[in-house]
Amino acid sequence: MSKQLKLLQLLLLLLVSQGFLMLYAAAPEQASKTPNVIIIYADDMGFGDVGYNGSENISTPNIDKLAGQSVIFNQGYVSASVCAPSRAGLLTGQYQQRFGLGENCSASGWPHSPISQGSGIPDDQVLASELLKEKGYTTAMVGKWHLGVAESKRPNQKGFDYYYGFLNGSHSYYKSALEMGDKKGIWPLFDDNTPVTFDGYLTEVFTDKAVQFIEKVGEEPFFLYLAYNAVHHPWEVPDKYIERLQDIELPNRRKFAAMVLALDDGVGEIMKALEEQGIAENTVVVFISDNGSPKGQAKGSTPGDYMSSTGGLRGWKGDTYEGGIRVPFLIKWPGILQPGTYNKPVINLDILPTIASHLDLGTDNDFDGVNLLPFLTGKEDGMPHDILYWRRDDDYAIRKGDWKLCWNDRGMKDTDAAELFNLADDPREQHNLAAQFPELAKELQRIFDEWDSQLPDSKWWGAPKNRIRK
Repeated sequence: MSKQLKLLQLLLLLLVSQGFLMLYAAAPEQASKTPNVIIIYADDMGFGDVGYNGSENISTPNIDKLAGQSVIFNQGYVSASVCAPSRAGLLTGQYQQRFGLGENCSASGWPHSPISQGSGIPDDQVLASELLKEKGYTTAMVGKWHLGVAESKRPNQKGFDYYYGFLNGSHSYYKSALEMGDKKGIWPLFDDNTPVTFDGYLTEVFTDKAVQFIEKVGEEPFFLYLAYNAVHHPWEVPDKYIERLQDIELPNRRKFAAMVLALDDGVGEIMKALEEQGIAENTVVVFISDNGSPKGQAKGSTPGDYMSSTGGLRGWKGDTYEGGIRVPFLIKWPGILQPGTYNKPVINLDILPTIASHLDLGTDNDFDGVNLLPFLTGKEDGMPHDILYWRRDDDYAIRKGDWKLCWNDRGMKDTDAAELFNLADDPREQHNLAAQFPELAKELQRIFDEWDSQLPDSKWWGAPKNRIRK
């Protein structure tokens, strides 16, 4: 053997031992063309409510382990700062305002209210479940729907073969009813289209149902949308989780962290089920929250004892400040994506187009999100999005590059003008630069107004007060 060949062999062994030659990165074409897909959608989990984002008093060992196997999006956004619109954007890949779902769906007065019967996802709007079902996937949804209570808008009528969960926006973690109506979160659960009650703690029940689906689905590819209502109020959790977190002194934070811990245990059970079924390496797992932290604080509690954490970002759930729209966001895709951190802005609208592109579902779908794979695999160096938009009631925002213009009714005090921030220099949005860069602020406002003026009114709430019509 020549001296040169021996040196080459030694170099290859060194590279392999250091992890520079990886099968997944070098040969993504070997990955399955029809991987299983799981989207885990947490509810009201703030950017600072996971350990991997630096939380010092939240325990998320299973989510953190998943993060170590995933692409972590440091600037991962959702399309809305509240529950229903965010879910609509996730499942359609479109800005939900385009089809009139810019605000939470109303279930008030059901079944007597025409508003409740009409609110939600339009009957003709195509969802991820319907697209994947056409591709031969078995589809299931477990958890919180919040996209309409009318029968035509329920999961089984929108492409899901199996459904177990509740239809409205908030639910007790311990109680359920067998009738629809306003009962302060005590609504029925549905097993497919049949109302049922349940025993136990709802986060654990949802985990069990998801695991059972994974175990029973067989060899056919599946799509599982696991939409926990954790960690949305009511803030209820068994003592066994609180007892594991005695080092957290603030009682509100401890209770919230215990709810997160129950969710984290659930994520661990899902990943364990994939390993036991021998399908972990053929399953895409997405973990993301539907919006940012709620500004929750129990009566009589110590000032600052908030339930959730924005991780230092400004604003809360309901705002278009970063704290309301930037969330924990991961994608684990064995054989396609190497674990690591991605620092350019992405949004939940990108998840469906990314999966659809890999599955060759065609390009006739009218997505606002983009296929992230070329950017995450290094085939493209640019930004996935030149511009991102947000609109919720009167609050709005536009991000172009590192510049963000936003207006929030919570936070605006002495001016009606939108605020301008440079997120590269000021990620916590502390320094309003609108007076310093008035032309830039004016141009961003013009671009936003052009987009906003083309949107329809919400189908049940009407138009924002500050919308400019063409």
